[in-house]
Amino acid sequence: MMAYITFIHPTLFLAVSERSRLLKMATFANNNFIFPVLVVLLLKGLGFSSSIYLRTPKERIIPYIASVIFFFWTWNVFNHQEDAPQALRDMCQGIFFAASAGLVLNSYFKISMHAIGMGGLVGLMLMLALQGQAYSLLPLAIALVLSGLVCTARLIDSDHRPFDILSGFLMGFLAQWVATGV
Repeated sequence: MMAYITFIHPTLFLAVSERSRLLKMATFANNNFIFPVLVVLLLKGLGFSSSIYLRTPKERIIPYIASVIFFFWTWNVFNHQEDAPQALRDMCQGIFFAASAGLVLNSYFKISMHAIGMGGLVGLMLMLALQGQAYSLLPLAIALVLSGLVCTARLIDSDHRPFDILSGFLMGFLAQWVATGV
């Protein structure tokens, strides 16, 4: 999502320098990918988790909490940068909302984190289209195909039931919808 709105979308970062774009991408990747992965690896290394796959809801609690903190921080940082486009702020807020909801729902069932991410991707692409910021429906079509592939893989892998996948996808989608305010 970040790579698309930062480097591929023709107008969202039009007035932002290349250096600023790269710094925003690095900030996003650091807070939303590297730090959460480090938390999972530390949990495994310290014996708090039996594997990096986080197969039980109990093993997912600490990574969810850490991710919610990292995602909030990312949204907060971009929300206070004047040159950050609204679409970036909305996307980060949607990611934070989705992770927060995932943390709560994890107490009741094993909601699919992969499906949450895919729902967020589809939600962002649809919101850009509905706001008139999409210059083609190709990104939305690609997002739908990728979502189908990822969600199908999670079902084939037998890590989730269909309800886990569907609820995760809807949660990610709704979080982007709420954050965008369309």
